Amino acid sequence: MDWSRTKTILIWAFLLLDLFLGYQVYVTRISFWNDQDVAQGDKWDMELYLKQQNIALVTEVPQDTPEMSYLNAEYVGINPLSLQEMSGLTATMEKMSLAAKLNPPLPIRGQITPNELLRQIGPRLMYADQYTADMYQSNQGRLLYWQVYQKMPVFVAPLEVYLENGSILGYRQTFFHMRKQENGRQVISGYTALRSLVDKQIIQPGERIESVSLGYYGSYDADIQALAPVWRVIHEGKQHFINAFTGALERPMVTQR
Repeated sequence: MDWSRTKTILIWAFLLLDLFLGYQVYVTRISFWNDQDVAQGDKWDMELYLKQQNIALVTEVPQDTPEMSYLNAEYVGINPLSLQEMSGLTATMEKMSLAAKLNPPLPIRGQITPNELLRQIGPRLMYADQYTADMYQSNQGRLLYWQVYQKMPVFVAPLEVYLENGSILGYRQTFFHMRKQENGRQVISGYTALRSLVDKQIIQPGERIESVSLGYYGSYDADIQALAPVWRVIHEGKQHFINAFTGALERPMVTQR
């Protein structure tokens, strides 16, 4: 065997491999920098556009545009036997939710924050770890939470916790079992969603944009429904949902009879 020739071939093979790997790293970094530049450009363009329209943006707009899918959401209720194991709780099943009254009301201990309150009520609440607080639609008498799917809020599955005189009186809860559909794709940016609302004159000059967040939403109040990825925009206390695939305005929820 010609060891000299074999050694030369191996050296060239490793050199070509190093060049290939180096090129892959270069392409990855260039792609990342380009994505960052595009996102930053969208931010500057939108901020300038809003100033021209006399619209104040008082919140951060998420930069991520992840790949998402439609969800199949099924309401199956909450197991009554599980509720019977919880003491000090009177529960009533409604059409799409469970209404629970605490007997007696639960005094709130320590600092009142949404996460701490959820931890305290957890022993009298099913699936407590699957909700996240909505800081923009809560008030002193009611804290609002949303069920989450892969860390994204589901804007048709609320948990409302009712407070009075430093105590938790009860709650109303909706919970869905969810399954992701196939064929996910990348969503539009939050800036594109904002531009759509401004161009449609849904957000008016002189208004304030208070929250922009990504999640899931459906237009029908039904036991089984398809939920679309959406951008939720809160402005002047009003909220609108923009389909994160098409950019279309989602209609308000319709109650099934």
